Amino acid sequence: MQVVSVSKTGVGQSRPVRLDDFAPSQTSIQVNVSGTVTYTVETTLDDPNDPIAPVAVGSMLWVPSSDVNVVGATTSQQSNFLFAPCYVRLNVTAGTGTATLKILQSSVGPL
Repeated sequence: MQVVSVSKTGVGQSRPVRLDDFAPSQTSIQVNVSGTVTYTVETTLDDPNDPIAPVAVGSMLWVPSSDVNVVGATTSQQSNFLFAPCYVRLNVTAGTGTATLKILQSSVGPL
């Protein structure tokens, strides 16, 4: 297993992180906050790389995590996805600090 990390300083969205379709879906996430920020972990099932029905990057629908602890949050939090979405990102909606999203998806084999 490998931890993937993305950070965002100030208001805006982090780059989206694509999760592995072939790995077990259980996924741990943790957001580390430095300074003052308000953030939401967002997910989508839209995929611009889908070979049959791609969705344009600008048209992807991002929805807040089903865990309210990482929606409109201001402190470091840990959560999980029982069923992994296609992509996950961090949306910082207020503040000047930094939020770092760490993602650990289950694996069935060595790296």
